[in-house]
Amino acid sequence: MSWINRLVGSLRKDKLEDQVNAELQFHIEMRTHEFVAAGMSPEKARCQALRLFGNWVLLRERIREMDTIGWIETLGQDLRYSFRILRKSPAFTTVAVLSLALGIGANTAIFTFVNAALLKPLPYPQADRIVALQQCPLSGQGTTPVHPRSFARWRERARSFDALAMAQVIPVNTMGADTAEQVSGLWTTPELFRVFGVTPVIGRVFTDRDGTQSSAVRGESPGGSPVALLSHEYWQKRFGADRTVLGTSITLGRGSATVIGVLPAAFRVGTLDVDLYLPIPLDRNKPEAVGSRGFLCFGRLREGVTIEQARAEMAVLAAQAANLDANERDWGVVVLGLRDYLVRDNRRVLLFLLGAVICVLVIACANIAGLLLARGIGRRSELVLRASLGAGRGRIMQQLLIESLTLAGMGGILGVLVGFWASRTLIRIAQNTVAFGQMADVRLDARVLAFTMIVSILTAIAFGLIPAWRTWCFDLQAALRAHGRGGEGRSQQQLRTALVIGEMALAVVLLVGAGLLLRTFSHLLAVKLGFQPEQVLTMRMIVLGDPTVRSNFVENVLDRVENLPQVHSAGTIQFLPLSGFTNNGPFHFLGQPLPADPTSMESDVSTVSRGYFAALGIPILRGRAFTRQERMDSPRVALVNYSFASRYCPNENPIGKQIIGDWANPKPTQIIGIVGDIRHNGLTAAPRPTVFLAQVQVPGYITYLVVRTTGEPPRLAAAIRKEIQQVDPTQAVTAVQTMDQYVATAVARPRLYATLLGTFAFLALMLAAVGLYGLIAYAVTRRNHEIGMRMALGATPVDVLRSIVAEGMRLTLVGLALGIVCAIALSRFITNLLYGVDAVDLNTYAGVAALLALITLLAVYVPARRAVRVDPMLALRYE
Repeated sequence: MSWINRLVGSLRKDKLEDQVNAELQFHIEMRTHEFVAAGMSPEKARCQALRLFGNWVLLRERIREMDTIGWIETLGQDLRYSFRILRKSPAFTTVAVLSLALGIGANTAIFTFVNAALLKPLPYPQADRIVALQQCPLSGQGTTPVHPRSFARWRERARSFDALAMAQVIPVNTMGADTAEQVSGLWTTPELFRVFGVTPVIGRVFTDRDGTQSSAVRGESPGGSPVALLSHEYWQKRFGADRTVLGTSITLGRGSATVIGVLPAAFRVGTLDVDLYLPIPLDRNKPEAVGSRGFLCFGRLREGVTIEQARAEMAVLAAQAANLDANERDWGVVVLGLRDYLVRDNRRVLLFLLGAVICVLVIACANIAGLLLARGIGRRSELVLRASLGAGRGRIMQQLLIESLTLAGMGGILGVLVGFWASRTLIRIAQNTVAFGQMADVRLDARVLAFTMIVSILTAIAFGLIPAWRTWCFDLQAALRAHGRGGEGRSQQQLRTALVIGEMALAVVLLVGAGLLLRTFSHLLAVKLGFQPEQVLTMRMIVLGDPTVRSNFVENVLDRVENLPQVHSAGTIQFLPLSGFTNNGPFHFLGQPLPADPTSMESDVSTVSRGYFAALGIPILRGRAFTRQERMDSPRVALVNYSFASRYCPNENPIGKQIIGDWANPKPTQIIGIVGDIRHNGLTAAPRPTVFLAQVQVPGYITYLVVRTTGEPPRLAAAIRKEIQQVDPTQAVTAVQTMDQYVATAVARPRLYATLLGTFAFLALMLAAVGLYGLIAYAVTRRNHEIGMRMALGATPVDVLRSIVAEGMRLTLVGLALGIVCAIALSRFITNLLYGVDAVDLNTYAGVAALLALITLLAVYVPARRAVRVDPMLALRYE
């Protein structure tokens, strides 16, 4: 009974000030009446009485000071009492803390990415003035990189920007300590560093004069001495952070570059992780000499210029360009803030996942609230005794809220650990995808910890307020009359039922979302690629030199690789399938009238070598593939895919026809064959009309070697690399992987989304099932007397079992109906993540309903079986 004595002591403190105030007021009134009776005016009598009882006033102020100290002491008592109460209920405490830890941990993990991508300030001076520019086809959707011709026009005429910069990521061959290595380079105009407001750690950045000698980097000429800037990481790795590196010459391909500066450690252009920065030799009179539509473009707005004003100006410039240049007729300009550009589609995905984990946490809170309501019945005796001894409603409510805060605090501490582990795991899983945008600065920082603390407090209020409010509203006299009889009020039972129905509805929403993403993933796996990725090894090379040198290099490599044991066939392509990287442009058939609209006949263009179609298992539908008879000085030939033939030659054979396209060095090109369609622009994009040019006639710089083997592909990597080094010791090879791994990477993003949402849905379903189990189990316990009476009067166990299961199923059906309505209303938020399945897919909804029914049966069957095993006589005797 020691806890009762402590309660009484605290209650005496609570009543002390009221008692003193009442007695003080009584004596002041009595003295005032005496002074008035003696002839004083009421005002003077009142003042005189107050002066006489000044010591009492001082005593009251002292009591108020003691009350503040007492509140702190009371708070400590409540905390100690909360820990004792939770320690006495280990099962409840464990379930509640683990539920909260999972919910808070999941929220912490996802918010870590939301913080890094959407909330954390970008690491640039006045980052809100930095924008990204892209071009967009007026006749279609989406955006494309910028053409150098367009950039040159913008830089000359746009007045909304302090600086405009153009850049392109390029792999660069360089000689390491012993062998050649391939590093990531950024080919850029000098304005890039003004746009991002960066100054080098040592040295200087590019000037306009530096771009005139950088042709050797791309291999147009063997001479020249360009300059280069080093990233901080590459400076440390390659040169050991030597501050005397300025002026050092490094080998780049067939030329060299002089190091003129080192950039700061934290500097990155958006999400690009590059080692070297190299100047673009952009000729104002012939900007297209450096390439076609494949460049990034960034700008810094002038002071006082808004993005909307810049968009309006760029729209005017695009219209003017369309009137001056037919090639710009169907192209518009998109101007985005840098953060919007970096996040793009990831914003909606991150917010969607954050909403999903919030649903899991809400379900956990509802579950714990239901458990606390049930525990409140068992603690009714304690609460009634507190109230009868004089404890105010606020005092009891304070105790219950502190218990909730204690529980949430324990769950929050464990949730931080879960969130840290989960975020690290997600980074490892998602580092090769663009699933969450910026991955370089994802970590638990002060903002994430503050979010976790706020979430913990809100969860404590969420699941603790309902039981505390029930205590505030309860009728003491009615509770005293009901004392000893147990039981639960009808309103409280309805409240717990509503909580369980809400849990079911939220679980249904998550299950539907997970089901739709899982079906999307299964459809992506079933997509016909158009090629056979099994037993294929790929690797990337950068081929430099003039066209003849590049062509001969590839031919020599193919000759040597084809002679290796266990090599079935080998070929090259400029960009691998599924990558989405390709050239495109208008074309026309030789001898036919030119189309009125040049863009009405467009085609993608890929450069491939002999053996490529055999290496990837792409079928030749008609005609022939490239062979050794194709030479650089022979008539140009090409193959087209099935989509090209069916679109542009629907009723005739295209083989033998000649086309001229706006491609590299346009020449009449004869079609010699038709190949099957392949998925080049991603799994979800339909094949586009494509022309395949012969690598030997139109050699490129970036080349992927594709080798089909008869054995394990990875085992041949070293031998292939050795053969390439035999042809050119300065040639580096990177991105070595099997085609199966490459295809798996293409589906990594939808797999991650489906896995995450499936995990959250599973957690939600299990929590909802636990809540339903608790509700039914408690209802069965309350109905022991009724069940005993029914069985004593002849009811069979099957009848009792059926009635209890029916009660659980009724709750499930209500939750299912509410959840389906909510899922349909929210389905539009994931439409862009779906492929091959509608947002309102009947099969998915039916599967969710069946799964929920199964889990419900399992949740209610255990307490139902326990009920029918109760001895009627024992139940009646107990009651």
